[in-house]
Amino acid sequence: MDTQTLFQQHIATVQDDWARALQHTLPGCDAILVHSGGSHNYFADDHAPPFKAWGHFLRWAPLDRPDQFVLFRPGQKPQLLALVPRDFWHDQTLVTENWWADRLDITCLENLSELAARLPAAATLAFLGENHALAAELGIPASQINHRQLLNWLDYDRAVKTPYEISRLRQANAHALQGHAAAEQRFRAGGDEYDIHHAYLAACRLLDQELPYSNIIALNEKAAILHYQNKRRYADRASQPPNQVLLIDAGCRAYGYCSDITRTWAAPDTHPVFHALLQGMQALQTSLVNSVMPGVSFADLHRQAHLAIGQLLVDCDICHGDAQTLVDSGTSTVFFPHGLGHLLGLQVHDVGGRLANRDGELAPPPPAWPGLRNTRTLDAGAVVTIEPGLYFIPALLETARNGAIASHINWPLTDALRPLGGIRIEDNVLATADGADNLTRNA
Repeated sequence: MDTQTLFQQHIATVQDDWARALQHTLPGCDAILVHSGGSHNYFADDHAPPFKAWGHFLRWAPLDRPDQFVLFRPGQKPQLLALVPRDFWHDQTLVTENWWADRLDITCLENLSELAARLPAAATLAFLGENHALAAELGIPASQINHRQLLNWLDYDRAVKTPYEISRLRQANAHALQGHAAAEQRFRAGGDEYDIHHAYLAACRLLDQELPYSNIIALNEKAAILHYQNKRRYADRASQPPNQVLLIDAGCRAYGYCSDITRTWAAPDTHPVFHALLQGMQALQTSLVNSVMPGVSFADLHRQAHLAIGQLLVDCDICHGDAQTLVDSGTSTVFFPHGLGHLLGLQVHDVGGRLANRDGELAPPPPAWPGLRNTRTLDAGAVVTIEPGLYFIPALLETARNGAIASHINWPLTDALRPLGGIRIEDNVLATADGADNLTRNA
């Protein structure tokens, strides 16, 4: 199906969903004004970080511009109120493409002072977005600004993707895989983290500010830092340690929709147990992906991951005992301290991951794993990341060494593997009525 038709169906679905949400949560309102967000300078500076529009705005219009508005009124064509200031400092060209622009009535404003005249009565208008002061200036009652029940409803529904959204997530995955292939080649050629990062950007033809998140390019021991933020560079090869392991966590965006992919690569002469772990993690991750389907509890998938990692630790002689004991004692968490994954969409960590229903009731994470971002039972159309990891994190290992679980761990072997950092493998997976559709591997 062509993009224009997919987007037409997407907008029709979003209109129906928002009309239902408005009727159930704010029956006294007959319209919603959603704001893309504002550009904010650094403290005491006249320079701002790159802007990214809010996800609930981007569902309507793929515009990464500050101070854009969509006016939604049930039963009417949505209206884009686009701020296009007269400005000779920046390019203010409003780039529209017919496939999406034809689905909205577009009105351009030179100044925000023109906005009020384009809106219905403030008493029956709900506002969604960060600029509370603007909403108040428009006369919108405080009770109708970011109404919690309305946002809960919209956040919950955003987990299930339309066919258009799935097509964009596939595109974002295919794009990112080009960068991952280039990064692996640069790693094997001896490049440092800076080189590998720029190989990724060049292959994807992207700027840093266009990424969905800052690339994690972690060589050797830095792979044990879950959100490692640096890009080490060396003056010459002689001063650079040999490349043993690369963990790269990097994605792309397609009209606002994000991919989030992690790969781990090892040099041929890396410790043989690390190679066994890497092979085991690849098989384990494939099994977890195949378990993604409607009706499955993501918390149960997380438990399944811990048991499988516990068994791998025993099989590779890193830990003693049995998998269940390692999980129950918290030993597996020393090596796998983060959640199995999260919802994915217009935000990398998409909204609604802990909502039990549209009413905003929460599905709390298991007490043993309070950091689990997604605790929902999966619906058909949900897209999640599946990203098991196994790391040698110095701070966690030292705590374990001095604690009650010290006897569970083979310390000589664990210490030998510490310089290699760790492993994470991550794909983006769609739950369908027929089972898992791996958007990454099938891109």
